[in-house]
Amino acid sequence: MENTMVKDGIVLKDKDIQVTFNHYSFCELVKHLMVELVGISYEEASKRVELSPLTAPVTNVMGAAVFSHELPYYWAMFFYYGNGYWLKGIPAQPEDMDAHEVLEKRIMEKYDLKEPFEWD
Repeated sequence: MENTMVKDGIVLKDKDIQVTFNHYSFCELVKHLMVELVGISYEEASKRVELSPLTAPVTNVMGAAVFSHELPYYWAMFFYYGNGYWLKGIPAQPEDMDAHEVLEKRIMEKYDLKEPFEWD
């Protein structure tokens, strides 16, 4: 079942801070990172994300900030390997950040995804 609350273009404001949260693109990026980095199917990655807090409605800047505080890599590893995945021998962050950024960009272009967070 697809979560219809997950969509792009959610504009959130809090005093002098505004963010456009592209929730759909964020979730899709996490799914595709699981496929690429872990080797699971897109269907399995989708189930993991759909059952996670990532698909809960985000209604304020703080909610978006919580997700943006970590790299999409973190969320992909967390929802596959679990909390403390770095204690299980999985790198806490990408070992080659430049290569990882290329991977994210390739995924975003291939699937026509937007930047997950656009801070104004």
